[in-house]
Amino acid sequence: MKVLIIDDESVVRKNFAVFLEDHNYEALESENGKQGLDVFRQENPDIVICDLKMPILDGLGFITELTKESPETPIIMVSGTNDIDDVIEAIRLGAWDYITKPIYDMGVLEIALNKAIERANLLKENRLYREHLESEVKKRTQKILERTQELQQVNEHLNKEIIERKTIETMLKNSMTSLEKTIEGSINTISTIIEMRDPYTGGHQRHVADLCRAMALEMGLSNKQIEGIYYASLIHDIGKLAVPIEVLVKPGPISEIQMMHLKTHPQAGWVMLRKIEFPWPIAQIALQHHERIDGSGYPSGLTGDQIPIESKIVAVADVVESMTFHRPYRAALGIEMALQEITKYKGMLYDADSVDACAKLIREKKFKF
Repeated sequence: MKVLIIDDESVVRKNFAVFLEDHNYEALESENGKQGLDVFRQENPDIVICDLKMPILDGLGFITELTKESPETPIIMVSGTNDIDDVIEAIRLGAWDYITKPIYDMGVLEIALNKAIERANLLKENRLYREHLESEVKKRTQKILERTQELQQVNEHLNKEIIERKTIETMLKNSMTSLEKTIEGSINTISTIIEMRDPYTGGHQRHVADLCRAMALEMGLSNKQIEGIYYASLIHDIGKLAVPIEVLVKPGPISEIQMMHLKTHPQAGWVMLRKIEFPWPIAQIALQHHERIDGSGYPSGLTGDQIPIESKIVAVADVVESMTFHRPYRAALGIEMALQEITKYKGMLYDADSVDACAKLIREKKFKF
């Protein structure tokens, strides 16, 4: 795989190049963002490692230009400024990861490369799947149109036409059923990939999905809403694929910059899901599952009725499940403490109806994960 190194310090470029070549990468070098764009267009590298502060065209300008041309190319930012605003801006513009200089352990770079490759492969697979699905839908739609035209032309065989129309309707229903099963299978596969990457929260999303489905049923939501909440819950943390693995598995308290990384996962999840045409608002739920009624949540600080009921339900279930089970940064707090938490902030942080449904399921109907 080709890796393009863009840094105005030749020593840094050479150190990266030696490390990459020792790990079976082909290293390309460039001393500024403008030259880096020229090299990228000529060589089409698989990954870009880019400095932030450079002459002619800096790292942020490079990200802006490259994401327009090649949005699926992983960009790993490397900088010694340690400015949180730079980190946030780089991620907002399209950087996949951010590493601070000097790098004392090149293993950090290796982890970032492996994570970028994994995410790039997933994006490619999803894109190919969508393209294949769109092609199949177009083919089937064309066949249906052709068949309908034939039936309209054969007016003298009315009885036969009715039978054939019913047959086609059955085929359409079967096709839709098959398509729904394909979507469900894809969601389950994505959920498994997310949990395999973060073993410390294995089963978290499926626990949340089971509780959300039970809560939605208890609250009398429609079948379509219940399905949407369940499948959204299965992949509501997909954005954690964009969070450095060392942040996800770190024991004990995490730093402010690591928390900033972690808080990007709802937005990253929305970016990953927004262009997939699910029959439910899955991307929106992934984006809003950390919003709070009083506006103290993230990423948008939504309040009250600005937050859809689906997102409110997932928010409550997510908190209850997280407190009930062990996490890398603390031991399990237990289901009773989780219920005390959501009851204490009912109507302030958490939706009152969702809290009541959750508490009733666990205390009266003996719901268990």
